[in-house]
Amino acid sequence: MTDGTVGDETRLEIPPTAEEVALEQEFVRLSDQAALDLRLGRIAAAWTTTQKLLEGWPESTSAQELAGDVAAAQGKVALARQHYQAAMRLEPANVDAERKYAMALVTQTPEERRQALLAGVIANPSARTGEGRKPLNAVLNALLFPGMGQLYNKEQEKGLAMIGAAALSLICLLYVLMPYFSAQVTIRRADSSMRTRVEGAQEVINGMGAGSWLLVALAIAVYVGLYLWGIYDAWQQSQSEDDILLGVR
Repeated sequence: MTDGTVGDETRLEIPPTAEEVALEQEFVRLSDQAALDLRLGRIAAAWTTTQKLLEGWPESTSAQELAGDVAAAQGKVALARQHYQAAMRLEPANVDAERKYAMALVTQTPEERRQALLAGVIANPSARTGEGRKPLNAVLNALLFPGMGQLYNKEQEKGLAMIGAAALSLICLLYVLMPYFSAQVTIRRADSSMRTRVEGAQEVINGMGAGSWLLVALAIAVYVGLYLWGIYDAWQQSQSEDDILLGVR
């Protein structure tokens, strides 16, 4: 019987080169920097750093996932999905990337929502007929008095502020003009027996200096400005978010 001696196979581990160590350290530094910037809300800086990571290590699942996180923070949901998909392709067992990808799937970008709304309108045009009356109602309310259109749009603070400003301008206008017009009427209707009243009315008219007429002009300008802007703003704010996305605003 021949004894056989089985020797242990010794695996020789080749130590990494200085270049490999430097690359690994650079990867860790960039990853930590991008993660820190993202956590502190420095999104632009995090995006720049992740681009460097992707350029140097495009096959790194960590780099792809981190790029997806930064894209999601920027609101670029579609791009985030691409990076999460790349991370899952490189590492199918990456549970975090899979979870984040699922969350990105249920988040619609404005363009995706616009496309979905457009498809819905094409499929069922009558579904939006009721919304077309709302802007008209807002404008009709705004025509009554400045601020009424804003109240219709449930912008209470803005509407009350506009009503107050418009009412104040009217009060100033009437405060100055009512005595003036009353004096004019008195002079036109007066006869020889009303000399005293005529003299008093004439004093009122003569007392209308440049300051009084400037106040009248300012009050008119404020009221007209509020009136016109109120109509435009009421129409603008009455548009639905869906209308904005569809580009019919």
